[in-house]
Amino acid sequence: MGGVGSDGGGSIRIPAHFCGICGLKPTPGRVPATGHFPSGAGAFGWIGVVGPMARTIADVRALFEVMAGPDAGDAHSAPVPVRSYSEKELRATRIGILQSSALGNATPETRAAVDRAAKLLSDRGFSIEPVELSGVDRALELWWFFFGPVIAHLLNANLAGHESQLSPPLSPMLREYLSNATSPHPLSLDQFIQACAERDLLREKILRQMDSVPILLSPVSSAPAFRHGEGNYNLGTGYRDTMRFSQWLNLTGSPGASVPISLSKEGLPIGVQIIGRPFEDELVLAVAEALEHSRGPWQPSPTLA
Repeated sequence: MGGVGSDGGGSIRIPAHFCGICGLKPTPGRVPATGHFPSGAGAFGWIGVVGPMARTIADVRALFEVMAGPDAGDAHSAPVPVRSYSEKELRATRIGILQSSALGNATPETRAAVDRAAKLLSDRGFSIEPVELSGVDRALELWWFFFGPVIAHLLNANLAGHESQLSPPLSPMLREYLSNATSPHPLSLDQFIQACAERDLLREKILRQMDSVPILLSPVSSAPAFRHGEGNYNLGTGYRDTMRFSQWLNLTGSPGASVPISLSKEGLPIGVQIIGRPFEDELVLAVAEALEHSRGPWQPSPTLA
């Protein structure tokens, strides 16, 4: 059993984390986004990707292998063959615990889940070390430029003159997003071109730091699930702050998987994020599956059950 989601800043990984299941945000181009709205053309195709969600990483991997491959409907899709990793290759993988002041503070329970994941992988023979990643602060700013003003501009252009005809009407969450993301000033071509160039150079800077440590562990979000209807885009308390751990991957095009590891004192699931380098989605899934095996069989959280 599984499902398909799309992720422009965490919308596969974070719902999986909130619900105690697994999800994969793949590298742009691994899973075609044909048929997605808004279209994967232009600026959206790099930020937003389509990927699988399921109870176990084994099921996520099975879905990924079926979904992956080139498709004419997605200009980013690439004919990258699905690969596997031997036990020897896997054990040689160095894993970093991501450190960056740009990501904000996670709850103690969330941090404890990352520490538990690191211990479980260490006990399986993986080399674990802290990794300070520079450039994440600017990656988050650039991510919002594309996910916010640029994508809002594309959506507003598509919706212009048609909103009254929509059935069902726009959701309150989408309305709030458009209200916060729409720039009060027209976007210039110069702004867009400069941001694209800076994105590519910053991506190089971040990926070079992962040359010797190709997998990173981090929280998925700063806390377990909030109550339905309490999410917002307000600075300081909203999605842009609580979900920073996931958002920067959409700027660099890095794959990331969410794996449930523990529960909060209220019985809410807490996931851990496994982050990899572009086009190494299978390595992310292999490490995630090793972590899942060490954790034990999937169980629904008491709250959700």
